[in-house]
Amino acid sequence: MPVVKPAVTAVVLVLALAAAPASRASCGAAFCTVNTNWDVQGVWVEPGARFDLRYEYIDQDQPRAGSKKVAVGQIPQHHDEVRTLNRNWLATFDHVVDANWGVTVTAPVIDRDHTHIHNHRGQQLVESWSFTALGDVRAFGRYQVTPWMSGDQDSPVVSTAGVLFGLKLPTGKTTETNAQGVPAERSLQPGTGTLDALIGATSARPCRSPTSRGSPRPWPICRSTATTTTSRATS
Repeated sequence: MPVVKPAVTAVVLVLALAAAPASRASCGAAFCTVNTNWDVQGVWVEPGARFDLRYEYIDQDQPRAGSKKVAVGQIPQHHDEVRTLNRNWLATFDHVVDANWGVTVTAPVIDRDHTHIHNHRGQQLVESWSFTALGDVRAFGRYQVTPWMSGDQDSPVVSTAGVLFGLKLPTGKTTETNAQGVPAERSLQPGTGTLDALIGATSARPCRSPTSRGSPRPWPICRSTATTTTSRATS
């Protein structure tokens, strides 16, 4: 089955080296999968509020079958995907209560263009959608354990870890249509139409590199991981 390989350009604090998940031949959306929240990167631990605005540009314009490039329609499907262009704005408000507790609310605005060929009873019908709409808002609480030190006493390494918990709210529309009134497929819609429970965990640990004198020094972040599990509450 052909897939579309996304080319990702994200204007973020950390340049994303990982692409968004490959979409199957059905219509699909894409987001950058790299977690750039400042608490995960270990650079925001002081009490207070901040606002972050991120832009993602994800152009899915190359059908693939496995690792090979294929032409549009080379592998027959009911829908032959041509292109999906995502231009996503993600606005995030974050409030750190203290060294352990914080809350984050993220609201995405989805600017999406999609084109595919509908193979219908021997006819090839080109169908397109273009819309800009609010996506599903996510609200997170988080608890970060007190950072701990390891390594040499003269050059300790500070590590952190925490848990995330919250909700994904069904604020995005699921009824977008094109100029002919044809509804977009569910996976193309800006919203999922579901209320989802979210839970996850994060960890960060600096690494060391040798200085010019041969003694180790810590880099800002060597390993930073984050994982989130979604539990669908309604459909």
